[in-house]
Amino acid sequence: MLRPARIIAASLLAVAVAASGTAFAEDGAPVDVALPGATPSPTPSPVPVTPPTPAPTPTTDPTAPPVPPVPSGIPTVEPSAQPAPGPSSSGLVTVPRAAPEPRSAPGTAPVAPEPASDGVVPDVGQADAYLELSARRTQVEADIVARQAAVDASTAALVTLESDRAAAAARASVLRAASERAVDDVQDVARDIYQQGDAGLGAIATALTGGPDGLMDRLDNIRNVRRAATSVVVEVEQLKAAAAGAALQLAAADLRMEQATDRHTGLVGDLAEAKGELARIDDELAAIGSLPPQTAIGTDGCPLDNVPGTLRDGADVIGAAELCRSAVAQAATPQAALAIQWAFTHLGSTYACGGAGRMLPWRMDCSSFVSRAYAEGAGLGTAGSTWAPSTRNMVPWDGVPLDPHYAYVAPQALRAGDLVLYDTCPGGGCPYRHVVMYLGSPDGGQSFWMAHTNACGDVAKVERFWGFPTTGRPFLVARRVMALPDEAGARR
Repeated sequence: MLRPARIIAASLLAVAVAASGTAFAEDGAPVDVALPGATPSPTPSPVPVTPPTPAPTPTTDPTAPPVPPVPSGIPTVEPSAQPAPGPSSSGLVTVPRAAPEPRSAPGTAPVAPEPASDGVVPDVGQADAYLELSARRTQVEADIVARQAAVDASTAALVTLESDRAAAAARASVLRAASERAVDDVQDVARDIYQQGDAGLGAIATALTGGPDGLMDRLDNIRNVRRAATSVVVEVEQLKAAAAGAALQLAAADLRMEQATDRHTGLVGDLAEAKGELARIDDELAAIGSLPPQTAIGTDGCPLDNVPGTLRDGADVIGAAELCRSAVAQAATPQAALAIQWAFTHLGSTYACGGAGRMLPWRMDCSSFVSRAYAEGAGLGTAGSTWAPSTRNMVPWDGVPLDPHYAYVAPQALRAGDLVLYDTCPGGGCPYRHVVMYLGSPDGGQSFWMAHTNACGDVAKVERFWGFPTTGRPFLVARRVMALPDEAGARR
């Protein structure tokens, strides 16, 4: 028969499994699974699981940093199928999985397409200047594509019209020349008729000198010349009419060409105007994104001053310097210590509302904040200059593979610099979850803190650690960021 404490622990475990999306092996250890919200897989029949007894707080190492209390519903038995990387005292464990796909070198774009960002969709009426400008920029980019297509089509039409006009001009020239030659022929015939003279007195003179045969020959010549004159006159009229029609066609072609040229000039101007607007928007976006918080950095890499509005829930009483130094001292790895310093020196960075501008120096969403802390602060390949992963790479879900940098760590083994992910969309359908950087406790376990950014119109900040609740903000998994074998040169 279970004692009441064991019954409560079993109930909490069931709630944790249902709400967090975290599966547990038969030995009670969490394993990586896809989140709800993607295409659901058939659910196996439930297997009774006896929750393990929570491990007591270690007392063998009095210098070990405190860890946040773990509810009894969170299993404390860690898998032992694989040796944990790093120091054995870290509590780090990894779940066996297929070998990761090759990654790019740190600072370069990943081989796979970048997943969607974790920029939370703003509430109705909630936006900032950068988001509005970014949306306008997207519209202008689409407008440029449409205007460029119109210019290209207009250019092709001008080429066709120019070809048609050239053909019309050639035809008009040929007909005009033929008409002029026909007029010359008429003049030649008229001259012949004149030279033949009148069929009256001229014929009598021919009869007196040439006799009857000469007279008949002369009359035949006159008839032939007059028939030729009639034919030439008809041809001249036809050629003149054809030449006049060709001239009208050429004039029409010239008008179409003129109109098309004017339209083309207008389209080119519209395209140039849109490109100019895009350049102006980019300048404004760059100006907005280049305004860093005013943070003085000490020789230990931690901030000397508190950036107003960044230390919440009483953290300002402790101060950024003490919070940073304490977290660095409790860091899980040397890279975690550097990432913590980076995070503290970037407090006050604007939240990338809707994911817009999440790669700017002082603007980021939750996942680019933590991944860039390890990339830019510690030199790991968790992000590049133009890309950062989303929480899909850290949990993972929706068919996105787990980034091998993010190793599983048991909640009770959490250390400063570790990442904790929450299900901010239990109903599914969201392209993001939320990730925070755990900062440990600066006061021997009296308070626990985290750094994160999570709201449109807000900034990167320090707040009390949410812990591992199963309601409100369901806990998903904790991750420790590890250097990969090809990152031996990462900053330490």
